[in-house]
Amino acid sequence: MGSIDGIKELGEIRVSIERGEQLKAVLQFPFIKGIYLDEGAFSEEELLKYRGEIQNSGKWAGLRFRRIQRREDRGRSPKDWMEEAKNEEGFRHFLLRTLDQVAILQDFPDRKFSTCFDYTLYSYNQAAMDVWESLGAKEMCFPIEFRFQEDMAFSEWARSRGISTELLCYGHLPMMVSANCIEKTRNGCTRGNNVVSLQDRQNKSMPVRLYCKYCYNQIYNSDVLSLLGLEKEVERLGASSFRFDFTVESEKEILELFQGRPLKQFTRGHFHKGIE
Repeated sequence: MGSIDGIKELGEIRVSIERGEQLKAVLQFPFIKGIYLDEGAFSEEELLKYRGEIQNSGKWAGLRFRRIQRREDRGRSPKDWMEEAKNEEGFRHFLLRTLDQVAILQDFPDRKFSTCFDYTLYSYNQAAMDVWESLGAKEMCFPIEFRFQEDMAFSEWARSRGISTELLCYGHLPMMVSANCIEKTRNGCTRGNNVVSLQDRQNKSMPVRLYCKYCYNQIYNSDVLSLLGLEKEVERLGASSFRFDFTVESEKEILELFQGRPLKQFTRGHFHKGIE
């Protein structure tokens, strides 16, 4: 497996993080230009604190919005964060992950902030992609269901529309998002906002992230996606930015990854075999 060196020469490197110790790790690398904080993983106080640390380091601070939104959610809503950014304050970049968030975006036609439509927004065919374009997409993440040949077609479509593209190069891919809490079912509500696990039929341990702030879970693949070592194919896609999603990784694991230590176990996802 290759190292980060082959990717960082191709475009902007971005990361998303869900824990404070992860921030300590990624701030050490000058080639990382932007850092998304996960809205569901941090308290509002932590978001503001870490945002300041990121901006003071010379990197841009972005907010990766929640996967599930309810009317009864407490604290700031995605619209509140966008309202703040409208005045050129706060977060300058948002990762949109639901149709609700795209709908909110329509209230900001003259926005000064930037957005990326994440892979969680269905983009498997051109009709869907055309809808996102009509709703203001200026940057889109490659769908994780695509194999390389389909990624090439997506890239050509985006380029013809003047839309920038972001490629997920590393991260545990979500298997399912659930509004029914696994921990609450097993042991009662703990509001621990931590990581538990499930065993699959092959006896592999699948990480389950508890987003207690908004009361939902996300179940991840046991093997992490990595496109490191596929630099020739990745370069052909012409993406303008490359993202590394950190969920369950420790500070040490992130440091080792960016310092070039090979992963013991990983998957290429659908990059070569697709979903059909």
